[in-house]
Amino acid sequence: MLLLVAVIAGWLLGRFSAAKSSREKAPSSDLFQNYFVGLNYLLNDEPDEAIDTFIKALEINSETIETHLALGALLRRRGKVDKAINVHQALLARPNLEPNFTNSVRLQLALNYIAAGLLDRAERLLKEVLEDGGEAKWDALAQLITIYQTEKEWEKAIASSTELLKRPRHKKDAELLGSAAHFCCELAGQYLQNNQDLQARAAIKRAFTFERKSVRAMLLLADIEQHEGNYKAAIKELLRIRAAKPGFIPQLLERLKNCYKHLGTEDELEKLLKAMVAEDSSTEAALMLARIISETSGNSDAIELLKKHLERFPSLNALIELLGLQLDSVDEDVATGLKSLLNLAEAQAQKSSEYQCHHCGFETKSFFWMCPSCKKWDKIHPLGVLPSRQTRITNQ
Repeated sequence: MLLLVAVIAGWLLGRFSAAKSSREKAPSSDLFQNYFVGLNYLLNDEPDEAIDTFIKALEINSETIETHLALGALLRRRGKVDKAINVHQALLARPNLEPNFTNSVRLQLALNYIAAGLLDRAERLLKEVLEDGGEAKWDALAQLITIYQTEKEWEKAIASSTELLKRPRHKKDAELLGSAAHFCCELAGQYLQNNQDLQARAAIKRAFTFERKSVRAMLLLADIEQHEGNYKAAIKELLRIRAAKPGFIPQLLERLKNCYKHLGTEDELEKLLKAMVAEDSSTEAALMLARIISETSGNSDAIELLKKHLERFPSLNALIELLGLQLDSVDEDVATGLKSLLNLAEAQAQKSSEYQCHHCGFETKSFFWMCPSCKKWDKIHPLGVLPSRQTRITNQ
């Protein structure tokens, strides 16, 4: 990329020199000297110095604005945000800047401010782009959503998302629709914390307008139903999630157990768990079922269940559960060996992650709706092996 920038800069310098040749007998020696100095920096693997040299060499005019924009963006990507800001501010301060370049400069400068954490300045510039209208407003809306998400201004994020979805290109953008649904769920979560169930239901309804099968919205609705004592309605929502996204079974189990317990129909829970083990290959369901069987029928049946499950689906947390159950049914000498194995397995579980972001590769033991690393929604998924005994949900 840097070599390409050098070629482009050289080409523009050539055009600039040719344009001046009619007015000057010889091209500016300073321009060519700076160009070759910059090229030398590139060859010596000093790209930052090369970029600075090219910026100094190119006079700001209608033919070099795009090159300055590109060089400033390159500085930002290399972490030189302050220098990128200076480059783009110099462009924006240029008198009589052509209208078609003004919003491009504003957008790039806003990106610099976002990278520097100066979100208020970025927001102000992006709103100026919106006021001018034109195609640049769509890029401005996308960046405003990023700002409002960072600042947790969910209503503004929803409004910007709704506006961006009016563009035909984005009308069916699954990622944009999904993030808008999460913004509504964030609002619903705030209402629930304040015991405002009615407002929470309204926010969840808005979430479904963006994503009809929003797992998070269904989970929140199930929590509301459970909180209000509507356990059958809560179970209905939870089973909808199981049908739509079996990968979320770990997040359903404790909720289902609580609902069936309040209804006094634990036998229905046991039947459901058996179906989840057989149909969904759920290790978490197998663990809960083994614990129930251990309490009602003894360890031997639970051990047999886990052995069969482990033969088909090897899992560290299932192994830990099996070793724990076997400790009560063996003599002291064998128990000593099993305890050593159990300690090793638990130590490994403590070091292992349960989830991974499918976008950036970030690994974590806790579940997040939004990846803490890349800030993408719905990218955190279970790893092939779930090592810990419990799953924690963190609404981030």
